Amino acid sequence: MGAHAMRRLSGGRYYLVLAVAFLFILAALGGASRADELQQSMVRLAAILAIAAALWPLDFTGFRDAKGPATGLALVYLLLLVQLVPLPANVWTAMPGHQVYASVAQQTSSVNWRPWTLSPDRTLNALAALLPTTAIGLLALALDFRGRLILARLTVGIACSSALLGMMQFAAGGAELHLFRTTSENSAVGLFANRNHEAVLLACALPLVAALTSIRMRQEDASTRQLVIAAAMTLLLVMGITATGSRMGLFLGLLGLVAAAAIYLITAPKGFMNNLRLAVVATAGFVGAVSIGLLLVQSGALQRLTSDPIDQTRLAVLDPILKAARDFLPFGAGFGTFEPVYRHFEPDALLSTIYLNQAHNEPAQLAVEGGVPALILLLLFLIWWARAAFRSISPRGSVQRRSLGTAMTMVTLILMFSSLVDYPLRTPLLSGIFAIACVELVRSKRRVEAPAAP
Repeated sequence: MGAHAMRRLSGGRYYLVLAVAFLFILAALGGASRADELQQSMVRLAAILAIAAALWPLDFTGFRDAKGPATGLALVYLLLLVQLVPLPANVWTAMPGHQVYASVAQQTSSVNWRPWTLSPDRTLNALAALLPTTAIGLLALALDFRGRLILARLTVGIACSSALLGMMQFAAGGAELHLFRTTSENSAVGLFANRNHEAVLLACALPLVAALTSIRMRQEDASTRQLVIAAAMTLLLVMGITATGSRMGLFLGLLGLVAAAAIYLITAPKGFMNNLRLAVVATAGFVGAVSIGLLLVQSGALQRLTSDPIDQTRLAVLDPILKAARDFLPFGAGFGTFEPVYRHFEPDALLSTIYLNQAHNEPAQLAVEGGVPALILLLLFLIWWARAAFRSISPRGSVQRRSLGTAMTMVTLILMFSSLVDYPLRTPLLSGIFAIACVELVRSKRRVEAPAAP
């Protein structure tokens, strides 16, 4: 039986099985951003297979609503590929910011054709890093609302599992049960290598819990049971955020809680806040407040809010980063080249043992690595996102779709806020969740009512 016949017989189950399997792979192996982690090659190999399975035999009917985002993603791939095209020596040496490197080439008698990017191997790695996001995005696009609800539930399950693992790491002193070779030392990082990324995932799960609970409460009589489960998961997620000791996580967790409360108020069925349910919420709030207070003290988050010098360093490095961006405008130094390029602009006063592997500010890093073309693509994405987000939270269509659309809008917003001070989208798992959320915004174009969730 051919692949096309198998899909016709199984409906959306073909894509759903692939999407669920690949999301599990992202959860197990996709929590690091460094290219030298062994898990990266496994995730990318799985992504290639998933992309091939999603596209073969070239049936694109499930992707007809995503022409704009698909074009944008194709332009991103094209920009990275163009950066790898060899250029004549007189063209390469004349590009802004290349003078120092051209001088080195002349002194070493190695003046010849070279690509736009200063580091082709790093740009190739950046190109490969797009594969997991592309794979899960293609698979999610082929799913109906029921399938996307399952992915949302799985995302919450992954977040809760990561929170539990983080709590175990915290209880063990923060030095045990880590999954990656290079990781935040003595920290609760869960499925990630970085505690900030763990906190971002848990913050993203908070509005998803609210949306999924609201949808369930409209479909089942046992809405109190659903509220108890939601309260327990919310408490676990907030405790997990606190255990990371991430200051950014505290802010994003608060944003996630506010979003969750808004989703409950807007989309939950009438009368859901009766006395029993209020008692459940009040009890969970009291227990949570006590637990979170203890974790704040033990995790060191409060101390880091006032005494940690990293924030001052991140502010100080912004000036040399912007100088590097100006020197390489309008073309950029090449994707993946931030670390070696920044060394040339780093002033002596900022030399320390702190390792600045990324700019911790995605717009600034895009300006350094991709120049004006990258910034234009970012602007186009933000315009699309604003329109799609407004459409997804508008009161048109079913309440179910509005609940999930609002939650996914908040997921993208949390990840974008985080990208102003960190680099969460450089991890396969978080970039995959971002793609799933964007797919929900794409699907908000459709005006059909959502089917009942399974």
